[in-house]
Amino acid sequence: MGDQSAQGLGLFIAIYVAIQIGIGIYLSRNIKSEQDFFLAGRGVGLIPISFSIFATWFSAETIIGSAGAISAQGLAGGRAEPFGYALCLFAMGWLVAGAFRAKGYDNLAGFFRARFSGASEILTAVLTILVSTIWAAAQMLALAALFEAALGAPATITLIVSTLVIIVYTATSGIVGDIYTDMIHAVMLVIGLLAVLFGVASALGGFGPMLAKIEPGQLNPLAEGESWLAQLDQWAIPILGSLVTQEVIARFLSAKSARSSKIATYAAGGMYLLLGAIPVVIALAGSHVVAANVDDPEAFLPALASQTLPAFVYVLFIGALISAVMSTTNSNVLSVSSMVSMTLLPLIRWEASARANLWAARASTAAACVAAFLIANSGQTIIELITLTSVWGQAGILVAVLFGLHSGYGGRRAALWAILAGLMVNVATMVVYPIAALLGEAPAPSILEAIGLVLAGEAPSIDGYFLYSVVGSLIGYVAGAEADKRPLAT
Repeated sequence: MGDQSAQGLGLFIAIYVAIQIGIGIYLSRNIKSEQDFFLAGRGVGLIPISFSIFATWFSAETIIGSAGAISAQGLAGGRAEPFGYALCLFAMGWLVAGAFRAKGYDNLAGFFRARFSGASEILTAVLTILVSTIWAAAQMLALAALFEAALGAPATITLIVSTLVIIVYTATSGIVGDIYTDMIHAVMLVIGLLAVLFGVASALGGFGPMLAKIEPGQLNPLAEGESWLAQLDQWAIPILGSLVTQEVIARFLSAKSARSSKIATYAAGGMYLLLGAIPVVIALAGSHVVAANVDDPEAFLPALASQTLPAFVYVLFIGALISAVMSTTNSNVLSVSSMVSMTLLPLIRWEASARANLWAARASTAAACVAAFLIANSGQTIIELITLTSVWGQAGILVAVLFGLHSGYGGRRAALWAILAGLMVNVATMVVYPIAALLGEAPAPSILEAIGLVLAGEAPSIDGYFLYSVVGSLIGYVAGAEADKRPLAT
C-alpha cells in the first residue's frame, strides 16, 4: 500500500472512530445510574438485541484467526466457524436466554447469588473477570495484526492507541452505546467480507473457477492423525464452552422481555450460520491467491484483502474489522466492570451514591482495558487466547447454570464444588500434564522453561481436555448436591 493510500486509510479510521465515540456520547445522555450503564434500562428491542448478539460473537479475532487457520489447514482448522458457534447460539436461546431474562438477574454472578451461594457468586465473578479480560486481549491482538498489515504501524503503538479508544468509547456509553452501534458494526463487517469474497472471485476468474480451486483435501473437517476424543473436544469447546458467557447474558438482560431475548438469540444464530460461511469460503479459495503463512496465519486475511481489493474498498474492509474489534472488546470490558461494580464492590460494604457507583463502573472499565493490553503483549496468539476463554473455569459454571436454571437439584455446595472440580481438571490437563510431558523429553528443559512453553501454548496437550473438565464438573456438582441434602454442621 502506498503512502497516499496509507494516509487516506489513517484519515478514514480517525473519522470512523470519532463517529463511533460521538454516537456513544449521544446515547449516554440518559445514563444516570449503574443499572442504566450495564442493563440499558431493560428496554432494548428485538432487532438491536439480535444484531448485538451476532456482532459480539462474529468478531475480528474470530474472522482473522479462523481464516488464517482454515487457509493453512482447511476445514479442520475452523470447525468452530461458523458451525460450532452457531450451534452454541441456538442452544443458548433454547436453554439460557429466556430463563435468565425472566428471572431478572443483574449479571451471571447474580444468578449464582440468588440460586446457590455467595461463595459461588464470588468465584464466578473472578473467573468472568479473568476470561473477559483475556478475550479483550484477543481483540487487541487482532487489531494489531490488522494495522501492521495495513499501515505498517508498530504493534505496541497500535495496542496503546486502541486501548485508549476503547476506554473512552466504552466508559462513556456503557452497554446502550455498545448495543446500538453493534448494528452499524454488523452491517459494516458483512459488507467488508462480501467485498473480499468478490475480490477473491475476481482474482481467480469468477465464482465458478474460484469454487473449483478449492481442493477436496481442504474440505476434510478432521485433522490428520487426530483422535476421536480430540475431534469431539474441538466441537465441544465452541458449543458448550461459550454457552454461558456474561457478554451475551448482558444483552439478554437488557431486552424488553424474556420472549424477545430468546427470539433474538435464535436470530443471531441464524445470521451467524449464514454469514459466518463467508470467511470460510474466502479462506479456502483465498489460499490459492495468497499463500498461507504458517508462522503467522493471522496475517493471511489482511494480506489477501490488500492484494485483491481496490484501495478505497480496502479502506472499507479495514473499517469493517475495526467495527468488529470495537464491538466485542466493548462487551468484554463491560463484563469485567459489571462484575467489579455490581458483585465485588458490595462485598466491601460499598455504599455510595448513584453517581459514585457509575464512576466506579467506568474506572473498572478503564482498568480492564489496561489489563487486556498487558495480556495482548504477552506473546500469545489470537487462537490460543480464544481457547483459554472457552475453557478455564467454564465447565463448572456451565454445569451449575444448566442444573440451577432447569431443576431444583443442588444447592450451595453443588455449584461451588462443580466450579472447583472443573478448575482442578483444567490445571491437571492444561498445566500439569504438559509440564510433565516436556520434562519427559530428551533433552528435558528446566522447570521454568517448561512453564514458559506452557504459557506460550507450545507444550503438548492432552486430547479431550475440555470434555474432561465437563465430566469433572458434573461429578463435583452431583457430589455437592448429595452433600447439600445433609444439613451443614453448626
